[in-house]
Amino acid sequence: MLYCEKCRTLVADSCPLHASKHLREPRGNDPVLIAQLSGISAAMLEGLLLDEKLPFQQEGRLGAGMSVWIGRMMETFSFYVPYDLRDKALELYALVCEAPPEEDVSKSDGESDKIE
Repeated sequence: MLYCEKCRTLVADSCPLHASKHLREPRGNDPVLIAQLSGISAAMLEGLLLDEKLPFQQEGRLGAGMSVWIGRMMETFSFYVPYDLRDKALELYALVCEAPPEEDVSKSDGESDKIE
């Protein structure tokens, strides 16, 4: 599995957005995208990650100002964890979504709710 430095995802052989320009082997502390979720699912995953004391980064698509205006439940969040903690974070993701994430991360539009 290779790591795209630009979109912070793991890919099989090439990134659908950046081709092979920014690919390398993942390192232990690389932030890796584990999910893009909105609403209650995002809040549940955030709570589980906090409860387990897993370091994570949560980025909204709309930005803080827009989220305040329309509400956090309408925002879509991307969750990133260090590569070394990816397996544990994916277990928590499976609890929230009641299914393991899809293996295929090559969606070019980036709109999937189940991303590994």
